[in-house]
Amino acid sequence: MKDRSTKADITAAVLLDEDTLILFGAIDLPLPTDGVVLLDGAADGRFNGRCWIDEEGERWFLGAMRVAGLAHMRPSRIEILDSHGKRMLLPRLSNVRTNPSHLVAALREVQPQALTGALDIAVAMLAGQGEGDPDRHTRLLLGLAQTVSRPDGFAEVLGRFRDGALMVQGWSHGFPAGSHRVLVEAAGLSLHDAAAAPFLRPDLPDDAAGLLAILEGPAAMPESIRRIHFRTADGWRHLAIFEHRQVLADGVASAHARDMLSQLQPDTARRGVAAAVAARYNGVETVSQLNLPVRIGLDMALRVPGAGLFVCGWLLDPTQAVRAVTLKGAGMAIRLDEDWSRLGRKDVSDAFARDPLFVGRLSPGDYAHGFTAFAREAAGVAGDAEFHLELALTDGVAFLPLPCQQPSAEALRRMLGAVNPDSPAIDRVVEAHLGPMLRIAAMDRVAPQSVLHQMGRALNCPRVSVMLPVCDGREDVDLNLARMANDPDFAEAEILVVAGAGTHERLAGMVRQAAGFYRLAVAFVAAPGAVDPFEAVAAALPHANADRVLLLSPSVLPTERGWLSALERAIRKPNSVGSVALAPVMASPTLLYEDHSIRFAGIVAVERPGGVVTYERRFAGYPRDWLKEQEASAVDAVSADCAMLPRELLVRAMADGGRYLGPEPKGLDLCLRVRAAGGTCLWLPKLRLVAVDEQTRTVSDPRLERMSALVDQWSFAERWKASIAA
Repeated sequence: MKDRSTKADITAAVLLDEDTLILFGAIDLPLPTDGVVLLDGAADGRFNGRCWIDEEGERWFLGAMRVAGLAHMRPSRIEILDSHGKRMLLPRLSNVRTNPSHLVAALREVQPQALTGALDIAVAMLAGQGEGDPDRHTRLLLGLAQTVSRPDGFAEVLGRFRDGALMVQGWSHGFPAGSHRVLVEAAGLSLHDAAAAPFLRPDLPDDAAGLLAILEGPAAMPESIRRIHFRTADGWRHLAIFEHRQVLADGVASAHARDMLSQLQPDTARRGVAAAVAARYNGVETVSQLNLPVRIGLDMALRVPGAGLFVCGWLLDPTQAVRAVTLKGAGMAIRLDEDWSRLGRKDVSDAFARDPLFVGRLSPGDYAHGFTAFAREAAGVAGDAEFHLELALTDGVAFLPLPCQQPSAEALRRMLGAVNPDSPAIDRVVEAHLGPMLRIAAMDRVAPQSVLHQMGRALNCPRVSVMLPVCDGREDVDLNLARMANDPDFAEAEILVVAGAGTHERLAGMVRQAAGFYRLAVAFVAAPGAVDPFEAVAAALPHANADRVLLLSPSVLPTERGWLSALERAIRKPNSVGSVALAPVMASPTLLYEDHSIRFAGIVAVERPGGVVTYERRFAGYPRDWLKEQEASAVDAVSADCAMLPRELLVRAMADGGRYLGPEPKGLDLCLRVRAAGGTCLWLPKLRLVAVDEQTRTVSDPRLERMSALVDQWSFAERWKASIAA
C-alpha cells in the first residue's frame, strides 16, 4: 500500500513522559482514531486520536503517541498504520515541549472547542497509568479540567470507607446514574470508577436531584477535595464542595450509605450503588454469615512495618465458591490465593464433618485447607494501618479482619515454624518474603542490656579482657576458671563471665565462689536479653577495660600454659603477608577435638563450579599430624570460639553487626566485618587448644532450625555477596 504523505502544521508537541507524546495541529488528511506507530519502518507503539473540521473548514487533529523509550529516540520517519493497512507519513517534529500547559494554552487560543475532546483523550490515554512523570499527567488533566469543566451542583456530605473509597452525597443537574468514571481534584487529580444514583429532594428545582455516589479508592482525604469532575453528554461538569460540607467520621460512611439505599432510584442504578456499598469493608467479619459452604479461620497474622505481612490460617471451600482471596488495607490490594502454600488440616475437615452446610460436600482424604501467604507492603504505609481479607464469591464478597501481631521474637519464631521448608518454592519465599521481613524486623531490635557485678579482685590496668559468654544451662565454668588460675598469664587479666538467656540460676553463685577461691579478677555480667554468645559479647563489651579482648567459648580448654602470651605476641606483630602498615589483627589458635583430631585450622574461601564461593574449615576431622604449617598465616576467617583482637577493632566490627536468627553464621560474619574494618585474620598453627564437642542443652524444633538456617544463609549471602564476588 502506498504511503500517504500529509501536509500538517504541528501547533503543539508535548512529551508527557518517557513514552508518551501528545500532538495537536492542522492536517490535510484524516488520521485514524486508533493505529500503530511506525518509527523508521518498525512497529513500536500505539496511536490514539481524533480529527475534526472547524467552522472555517480546516481539519485539525489531537492525538497521543505511546512508544517505549520515545523520549530518547530521534526517528527520521514517523508513520501511522491504520486498521486497513494504510500508512500515513507525519512531518518531522521540532520544538517538542515538556510543559503540558503549552498544549492547554495552544488549544485555548486556536481551537477552544476541542478542549473537551482533549480532556477525553487525556482521561482515556493517560490517567491512572502509574508510569512516567505523574506530575506532568496531573498538570495536563488539571489544566484541561479547570478550563472546560462547568459547575453543576454541590457535594454536601463526604466520607471515606476503610479501604480508602469515597462516599459523596449532594445534588446535581446532570450527574449520570450508573457506572462511569470521575476525576477528583485535590492537590492533584485522580481518576476513579464511580457507581451513582439520584434520589428525590423537594428543596431542589425540577431539573435537579439528590445524588449518592461511591468512588472506588483510594481517594484523597475529604478535607482536601476541591471539585469532582464528571462527563455528561454535552461536556465536562463538576460538583463544587459546599462551604458547610459535612465530613463523616471514620467508619460512618458504610452505615450512612446503607441508610440512603432505600431512597435511590431507578432500580438499576440503586442496585449498582448497593453492590458498591456491600463490597466495602466496615470492620466486621462476614464469612460466618454466608449461607454457603465457605468458612475461613486465622491462625496468625504478623506484620513487619516497612516489609510486609505474613498470614497463616485455613479456608474450607469444598464447592470452589471462592473466586479470589485478597489482602486489603491502607491502599493495598494483593491477591494471596495465586501464590500461597497449601497445608494439610485434617482437624478442619473433622470440625465441619457434621455441619449441615458441609455434609456430603467434603471429599475424603482431601485435607488441603491450610495456607500460608505473604504480601509485600507498599512504601509509606502507616504503622497503625488496618488490614483485612476479602473473599470474592460467585455472588458478592465477604470479609475477615486481620488483627496483626507485632514482630516480637516469639511471633517471628511462630512464623518460621508455620512455613514448610520442603516446599519447592522455599528459595523464592525466603528471598522475596521471609528474608526481607526478618531483616527489617531485626533493624528495630534493641541491643541487649547488661549489668556488671564485680566478684573478684579489681584491676586498674588489666592486661587483657577475657569474654566468657554463657547462654545455656551450664554451671560448670569453674573448670574454665580453674584452668586460668593455673596459668600465670591470667594473673593480670580481667575475666568477664557473661550470663545470657537460658543461664542456670546457680551460675552467679558458682562464679562468686570460684573467684574468691582462685583469687582471680572476675566480674559477672548479667545480660538476660542476649540469646547467643555473640549478643552476650556485644552486651559485655562496654564493661571491658583492657586494650585487647579474648573471645573464649566455655567449651575451649587449654592443655598447656603460656598460650595467652602467644596470642598477644601475634596481634602485636606486623601481619604475616609482609605489609608495611601494622594492620590490626584478629588471631586464633588451632582447635582440636578431644581425640586430638582437627576441629579448626583456619577458614578459607573456596570457589566452586559456577562461580559459587563457600567458606570451609580446613582439615576438619583429620588427624593433627596433617598440619605441616609452622608459621602464623593469614586466612579468610578465624574461629570466634577462641580469638584475640584489639578492643577498638572489635567495637568497630560490632557496631555494624549482622542480624541472624541463629549463631552459626555470626562467627564468620564477625571475621568478615573485622576485615572490612581494616583488620587481618591470623591463624597460629603451633598454638593448640582442645574444644570440647558438646551437645546442645536446649530443646528446639528441627523444622524451625531448618527454616532459620535457610533464612540465615540468604541473609549472609545478601550482606556479603559483593565481597564474595570480589
